[in-house]
This record gives sequence, structure tokens and C-alpha cells, in this order.
Amino acid sequence: MYRFALIPLATLALAGPAAAAPPSLCAKGEAVAFTCSTGSRLLSVCETEGGRGLQYRYGTAAKIDLAYPPTGTTPTEAFRSGTMMYSGGGGAWLGFANGAYSYTVFTAIGRWGPNGAPRSVAGVSVTKDGADVADIACKGPDTSELGPDLFVRYGLVTDDPADSFDIPESFLPD
Repeated sequence: MYRFALIPLATLALAGPAAAAPPSLCAKGEAVAFTCSTGSRLLSVCETEGGRGLQYRYGTAAKIDLAYPPTGTTPTEAFRSGTMMYSGGGGAWLGFANGAYSYTVFTAIGRWGPNGAPRSVAGVSVTKDGADVADIACKGPDTSELGPDLFVRYGLVTDDPADSFDIPESFLPD
């Protein structure tokens, strides 16, 4: 019960003070499940097909470098998900495999700041055949609906012990 009760609090903490929402790659009429800027690119997870689908998108408004899965693929066929617990916070992740590559989009808050102060981290971790390829951190604010409510709405399994995610050290502050 704690697992699901704490995640919404962590999500609220990640939202921070009212600010303009970061831009996304979601089309008009699609809901933003996650979005952030990585500097030169945007990272978005969009609720598609009238709320029946999810799609990961990475790129710019002019050119999407990767969109996954193809239209018409159900979220349960394409994605896995989970939540994370940390001292002073928690987080959520959404992952998928595309050939030999695995992508995990995540957002979390924990006591990673100076003197144990809360600090949020978000981004995408990419592996190929289990080896780290890229850790792309969000720069600036993110918008995230990742968590149990979204996962349940799309029928995604959230408690499979064989499927977990640990935030790579490169995302955590020094």
C-alpha cells in the first residue's frame, strides 16, 4: 500500500512551482504522459489513439528520430513499467525493447542533494544487449504522469519482480 500511496506525492514534488509546461512531441489532441528537453532534443511519451495507445518519441519538432511502437500496437504488447522507492521519495519508469536496444524512461525524487536534500532526476537510459549505450538526462523541468494510475489505465504490469530498473549512477548528482 505504501508503494502506491507515496508515488503520487513524489509526482507532486517533481512538478515543483507552477511554470510553463515544457514543450512536447505529442500532437494536438494527444495527452502528454511524459515530456522533457534533453538539450537539443525532446523526449516525450504520448497518449495516442484517443487514449488507447502510448508512444515514445525522441527528436525535434522538425524530425522525430525514434517513435515507438508503431501505431496500432497495444501498450501491453509494447511496454513494461514499474515503480521505485527511495529514501524521501520514489519514482516510476516505462520501458520497451526495440531490437537489441532497450529504452527506459523514468522520473524519480530522492535524497540525492547536498546534505540529503531532495533532488529529482528524469531521462531515458538506453542499453544494447544489456550494456549501457546512453544515459540522456532531462535538462530543466519535466512533465510526468508516469506512475500507477497511468500503468493501470493501460493494463501495464507494475509488480513483476523479474522486471526492475535501477537509475544509472550517471543520472545522480555528484
